[in-house]
Amino acid sequence: MRVGFVGAGLMGAPMVRRLVEAGHDVTVSSRDPARLAGTGWRVVGSPAEAADGAEVVCSIVPDSPEVTGVVGSVLEKAAAGMVIVEMSTISPTTARALAARCASAGVDYLDCPVSGGPPGAEAGTLAIWVGGAAEALERARPVLDVIGRADRVRHCGAVGAGLAVKLANNFLGAVNAAATAEALALARDAGVDPALAVEAVSDGTGANWQLANLFPRKVLQGDFEPGFRITHMAKDLRIAAEVAGERGLDSPMLALARARLDEARRQFGDDRDYGAVARLSGW
Repeated sequence: MRVGFVGAGLMGAPMVRRLVEAGHDVTVSSRDPARLAGTGWRVVGSPAEAADGAEVVCSIVPDSPEVTGVVGSVLEKAAAGMVIVEMSTISPTTARALAARCASAGVDYLDCPVSGGPPGAEAGTLAIWVGGAAEALERARPVLDVIGRADRVRHCGAVGAGLAVKLANNFLGAVNAAATAEALALARDAGVDPALAVEAVSDGTGANWQLANLFPRKVLQGDFEPGFRITHMAKDLRIAAEVAGERGLDSPMLALARARLDEARRQFGDDRDYGAVARLSGW
């Protein structure tokens, strides 16, 4: 399949590698093509160039303004029947507006946010939550089943539904990361080996993904190099708060998680893993 790809960063680069290894004909857009000179990939300077002749265009960039720019560029060269697979986490309202713009050009737009971090992207085991037309999903499935695990590619509903699931996921992830840091600090300060506490709680009702993965792999090793940057988690929580506000939902836990992440950003910087929230609890 002819695939254009925009955003070959921490998450995007391993996706591109997997697509190339699976035999897809991939063209990568980069603002700095020289940065990817050693990859052997076909690299161009704009999303429009990557979209020229593509059946599917994948994008994973930071936020709504970048996504809007990518879609505008892609539509300069998009042929009717193309599917845009947008993996960035943005506002569902923005996604619906972009989908309408694409539809007027005969292009299908799918919001396909992912979860699993760089390790999941490397292994092709990402969870992918899809919003958009089921028929467009089936046309894009040969790409999505390489990027993620087939049984984790879920159709969630109309455009925006995949993003709603992703926002719920990251809301829980942020709360779990902050709460796990405090809970393990309690055990540590009571004289319990933190690694033993992780193992013990993982067998109990307090088990969660951050406890089983983020803490033993990164936090307890003192490794706060970015896998998923804290600034991106904070952005996702901001969008979740906007969605909750639009619907009149009372979300005090979301407000607490945002405050904790923002405090960690101020103290430790934006270019840290979101696990750096644990440093507020002495890790």
